[in-house]
Amino acid sequence: MPLIVLARSGEYTAPLGLALFVVKIRTSWNPPTAASVVATLPMIVAFPVLRRRLVQGLSMSGRKA
Repeated sequence: MPLIVLARSGEYTAPLGLALFVVKIRTSWNPPTAASVVATLPMIVAFPVLRRRLVQGLSMSGRKA
C-alpha cells in the first residue's frame, strides 16, 4: 500500500526506506543498522530538549477551563 501512494523514492519514510534497503542489500547488516541509528538520533536528541513542553501541553489539554 505505501508504495502505491509514494511513487518516488525521495518521498519514502525512514522505516519504509530502511525496509527496502534491507531487501536490496541482503547480506550485510552494518549499513541498515547505521541507517536506523541515524534515523532515530534526531528523536533521541529532541525528546530531552522538548520534554518539558510536551508534558506541559499534555497536562493543559486535560484541564477544564
